[in-house]
Amino acid sequence: MKSFFIHLLLFVIAFKTDVFGQKKINDKFKKETISKIDLLLKEHYVFPDQAELIIKHLNKSLKQGKFKKYDLLDSLATAITKEIRVINNDKHLGVWAAFLVKEDENLSDDYQMYLKKYTDTRKQAGGFKDVKVIDGNIGYLNINFFLAETNKTIDAYMHLLAETDAVIIDLQNNGGGNPKTVNYLCSYFLESNLLINTLYFRQGNRQDKVVTHDVNGKKMLDVPLYIITGPKAFSGAEEFSYNMQNQKRAILVGETTAGAANPGNVFRINQDLEIFIPTGTSTNPVTKTNWEGIGVLPEIKTSAENAYFKTVELANQAAEIYRNKKAADSKKLYDELDIIAKQHAKSYSENNVEKMEQQITEIFKKGINLGLFGEGDINFFGSQRIKKKPIMAEYILKSNTVLYPKSPMAYLAYGDMLELNGKKDLALINFEKSITLAEEQKAPYLEGLKIRYDKAKKNK
Repeated sequence: MKSFFIHLLLFVIAFKTDVFGQKKINDKFKKETISKIDLLLKEHYVFPDQAELIIKHLNKSLKQGKFKKYDLLDSLATAITKEIRVINNDKHLGVWAAFLVKEDENLSDDYQMYLKKYTDTRKQAGGFKDVKVIDGNIGYLNINFFLAETNKTIDAYMHLLAETDAVIIDLQNNGGGNPKTVNYLCSYFLESNLLINTLYFRQGNRQDKVVTHDVNGKKMLDVPLYIITGPKAFSGAEEFSYNMQNQKRAILVGETTAGAANPGNVFRINQDLEIFIPTGTSTNPVTKTNWEGIGVLPEIKTSAENAYFKTVELANQAAEIYRNKKAADSKKLYDELDIIAKQHAKSYSENNVEKMEQQITEIFKKGINLGLFGEGDINFFGSQRIKKKPIMAEYILKSNTVLYPKSPMAYLAYGDMLELNGKKDLALINFEKSITLAEEQKAPYLEGLKIRYDKAKKNK
């Protein structure tokens, strides 16, 4: 069975109808239930020695009559869950009434159960609660569950936050979910090919390395990141927080999390009950342990009521520092352009021209990689030099075509500059390239490019 975290199963639990939870049970049923749980724990629990202790405690509890007063499925499941957690407080261990479709139920009942499941799933909105950009250019993402097959939604939301100066991820009420989804979001904030966790599974004595990877969006490797945590943050939410904290990538604000680190599976006890058993455990490469039973401790401790406001305050301060740093970095690159221009003015030669073009391209490439410049910025820098330094402007606009080779507008601007500098044949070549790209992309300004090309051809 595929490994996943228990709180993802809250969907399934929520779908079970009251009739299943309210079913009457007898002592024979209780004894057989404990016996089956014993077998399942022996075979699947990731910690065999702990399984033996839990089994002994369960049987002792049964003999002492601790389950005697419970005659309904739900109440028995709750009581058993409490007892199996006594030994090591593994919060992933849990028993609940199974969701079943009985053979004698009619089609109408089946449809009503389907409709409830469908409606409840739609209400979850893919596990996401809120995404927005708040005052101060702070990105805010609130996630209730890390559901599978939601990478495209993450990409869309991260695209919205891509140009923010700080990011807050609110996991106060996140019940966990799919480890791959957790890793995908981690990968937006960390370099690719970074080991962030190792999962060990008892079955097959298997180890799975959790490594960050490329994403279908812009990585935010240096943007200040804050995570809001609390006691309801469970499992996958804790993994994300723990990963970011130990990679020194985020600051956690709020309260200590639940303390559930072990992934596992659901197993059928009998026709009426199921149990979630951790079949694996995780090891962080930095701490060499995990957050099981301890929780993830925030750097900034504050109440649940105050956590959001405190985090926004901290994020605004960090965003201001981040913007100032970016401005200083961009000024350094801008100054490098002036140095190159001065060197070019002192000693002009064909070799120097080629070298200068390469230097200019490298400066803007560095700026793009640092998130400082884009196509429009490079075009702006070029346009600012058109009157005083037209040759320098030409080289800058040429670099835009190198860095954005699929942009019709980059070739248009470069062509305009070439024509202004008297290089009309080369200008026509670039206008033609602009038109070709616009045709391929079905650009709405295609006709305007053709008119510009015809005008340049006549002037030649």
